[in-house]
Amino acid sequence: MFNAQRPRSSSAKVSRRRLLLIATVAFGTVFGAFGAAPAGADPADPADPPTTLATRGNEWRQVGPNGSGGKLAFTPARPERAYVQTPIGNVVFRTDDRGTTWQQSNALPVDATDAGGVAASPLRPDVVFAGGVEKEHWRGYVLRSTDAGKTFTQVLDTPGRVSGVVFDPAGARLYAMAADGVHVTTDNGNTWRLLAGSPADARNPKFTGGDLYFTAGADVWVLRRGARTPVKLPRPGSTGAGVDQFTGTGSTLVARGDLQVAQVSTDRGAHWRALRGPWGTDVVVLAAIVDGSGRLHIQVNQSTGEMQQWGSRDNGRTWRPEAGLARIDLYESTGTFPGRPGTDVISAGAGIYTTDDHQSFRRIGVPGSEVLSMTVAQGKSGPAVVAGTMTGTYQSTAPLKSRLPRGYQEWGFSGAAPHTFGNRIDGLATDPSNPSTVYRVRNTCTSEQPCFYLEKSTDAGVRWTITQTAVPGKALGIAVSPSDPKRLYVATHSPSAVYTSNDGGESLVQNGHDDLEGFTSVAVDPVHPDSAWLGGPNGLFRTTDGGVTLTKLLDGWVSAIAPNPRTPGHAIIAARDAIYVTTDDGKNLTKVAGDLTGYLGSLAFTPDGSTVFAGSHEYHTPALGVLRSTDGGRTWGSITKNLPEPSVSSLTVSADGRWLFAGTTYGSVHRLAV
Repeated sequence: MFNAQRPRSSSAKVSRRRLLLIATVAFGTVFGAFGAAPAGADPADPADPPTTLATRGNEWRQVGPNGSGGKLAFTPARPERAYVQTPIGNVVFRTDDRGTTWQQSNALPVDATDAGGVAASPLRPDVVFAGGVEKEHWRGYVLRSTDAGKTFTQVLDTPGRVSGVVFDPAGARLYAMAADGVHVTTDNGNTWRLLAGSPADARNPKFTGGDLYFTAGADVWVLRRGARTPVKLPRPGSTGAGVDQFTGTGSTLVARGDLQVAQVSTDRGAHWRALRGPWGTDVVVLAAIVDGSGRLHIQVNQSTGEMQQWGSRDNGRTWRPEAGLARIDLYESTGTFPGRPGTDVISAGAGIYTTDDHQSFRRIGVPGSEVLSMTVAQGKSGPAVVAGTMTGTYQSTAPLKSRLPRGYQEWGFSGAAPHTFGNRIDGLATDPSNPSTVYRVRNTCTSEQPCFYLEKSTDAGVRWTITQTAVPGKALGIAVSPSDPKRLYVATHSPSAVYTSNDGGESLVQNGHDDLEGFTSVAVDPVHPDSAWLGGPNGLFRTTDGGVTLTKLLDGWVSAIAPNPRTPGHAIIAARDAIYVTTDDGKNLTKVAGDLTGYLGSLAFTPDGSTVFAGSHEYHTPALGVLRSTDGGRTWGSITKNLPEPSVSSLTVSADGRWLFAGTTYGSVHRLAV
């Protein structure tokens, strides 16, 4: 349980400020000075010329975890290859070994907000197209890559969203489903024309039997092989205002409407009937597909709340229970690797999976999660990285090995569907005295009434025990005192509070500060457990009584705080548009870099305190990756180099100081030897 203390006012009057963008350093080194360099840092002569801090001989490496689904594309020209466009549409992944490893595309030339599908050429496996909608003007786009998804250029701009792209089986034509109709190209995207007779709001393209099927509203259309214009098929039964999910194999088509009603046709769309089976009629149909082998699968939610999945091998005459819904969650899209028709590839909310029987599943991709928090812990089999995402926590020892083992991007699939709602991990902290113990804050409830669960792991993040349930507030920071490992701090907003525990999370005390807008970061003094730093929209604060009272040190939004683990009094602060350094516990703060863009949301020292890193997160302006200082924060330089995902949400350094890990917004975790 937790106890609430009476709110205390901070020691300075605080004005309400809007969210502003926090610092990063663009294109090289930014200089500042704050007096003497802290102990352990090499003093630098301000007159010295700037030094580029980009690493030489080391490259960023994508190390997982797999945790995102997306749109699928395969090519018979390279049967072991697949492409996946993640749900937002701004990243494309490629595997050349059926999902053992994945490579991430570089930044796309559009600011995408929704995926519109991906299509690989049947003839040239390095040619791949991706569609979607960009967020500024909500225009549709199609991008083309000729280097296997490493880089893309825009080849089509449409007045509304692009909702699907597909090649014909011969690779002669590419079709793009768009708000204004169906666009087609016969020269790999160099020129386009609008398909005559095609309807507006075209979606869900699928080639089967040489015919192109697609939907528009509640109707299904087909462009027969050799035809010049599409025709509208008899409307499937009760599909409401539109068809949300559409699949086809051979002569079998399945359409699920936006009223959660599934229809099937076994004669190429000439006739339709509702899917009926042992699930009854008082259900909500969540998903319905026909797979590459012609088997039907339906996922339903009973009126009792029971979730069920059923499969049929005879077009719906008989059904048997399946485990897909319980194992991997909703089926969002499906496909097969060429040459393996009996093995289905299923995209779900938290991964890409393969299955032969829809009873057991193996996750094969993709590492496209947003990693909100990270820490390093010590497990029975060695040190491990623990990553907090929107769908829970992932843990693996593989990223800390010099030689990455086979399948290193898969951090372990439990065999059960991960929770994709109410499972956001915004804070992780390792007990410095016992690094097998890790704490996390899991945000859940609703945006109107946020709450968090405080949870503890004693096996380096493999299993978790709830210590506090439904605590009021959204928790965005957690810290463990290095000098008193039983002392925990949790920073929240809505309500604005500092929660503290003196018994390792078995109880919590709420220290309310209702005159503030909340806190987004917290760090504990390495020596004094009652002393801590707190940052948020109203500035930088310090407490010396465990969060009961606060002293304001700096105005403006403060997003990250990092005390030097080896030098008392020395800390780095990421503030509104600058980086600040103090060597006297905040009595004096010196701006060492200013007028910065982006959002500097994470900081991490090496264990010996000699080097500090800063991560730039995308927020209204482009992110610039990772920065490094080797002189106590006086000067900074970019080490982003080949990092394909420059938007960094979290940072951590291995206990031996060998590896830096960057948790990114769209590409899971990347590591760099430092």
